[in-house]
Amino acid sequence: MKSKSFTFGELVIRFNWIVAFFVFVVFCGFVKLGLWQFDRVQEKIQLQESYTEMGESFALPIEEVSMSGLESDALTIQNLHVSLSGEFQNDKTLYLIYQAYEGNLGYAVITPFLLDSSDKIVFVNRGWFNANTYNELKEQIEPINGKHAIEGQIFVPTPKQAERSNDIDLSDVQWPLEIRYLNTLELAHLFPETFFPYEVRLDENQPGVLIRHWPTVAVDTGRNFSYSLQWFSMAIALLIVTFILSSNILQLLKKRSKPL
Repeated sequence: MKSKSFTFGELVIRFNWIVAFFVFVVFCGFVKLGLWQFDRVQEKIQLQESYTEMGESFALPIEEVSMSGLESDALTIQNLHVSLSGEFQNDKTLYLIYQAYEGNLGYAVITPFLLDSSDKIVFVNRGWFNANTYNELKEQIEPINGKHAIEGQIFVPTPKQAERSNDIDLSDVQWPLEIRYLNTLELAHLFPETFFPYEVRLDENQPGVLIRHWPTVAVDTGRNFSYSLQWFSMAIALLIVTFILSSNILQLLKKRSKPL
């Protein structure tokens, strides 16, 4: 099919239906992808609102929490406010090293909590403690004795966080155990009981709580905004390139740039 030419003064634009159709399809595809990324931003904002609501809601007994896999749980029970009744297992406390708070390095103290309702433990993150060495921390952390009813929020790790390993030497385990990451599957060999797969971070004013150093769980929308901007930029660039290739605009600009 031959191209048609349209003249606007010195500007000449050549129009070809096949080229125009191809450009239109690609342009719509770029715009659709950009709008899809914007929709993802809105979904994540709604998800963040649900996280906040779950963190402030009435505490659900942890026995009633429904789980269906890491990625799904990150959407449905992240920050869920839960209650637990039972007893801390002080002799199996975990010390997470290299934990920062206000520019200082210390430890996160995680003490397993044995539920009254079943032979199941929950890894309860009590918070941050400022200590320079393992022995110093061991001397200063006091056990929480007796039965307690506590409340906290579930933290579901990202897939990358869940895969981090400590390479624990099972033949030489010293309690309290000093580790870098909380990997519940890796720790399963050290506990005869069944366990809840995610940590629970203690609320304020709970028995045994320390400094609540962890940041608020928030969704990342920056990447989606960036992708959306890229797709819209590509759509605009497509129109600009098509206009340049289908017209004599470059020749006119060169002509006008020549000295008289």
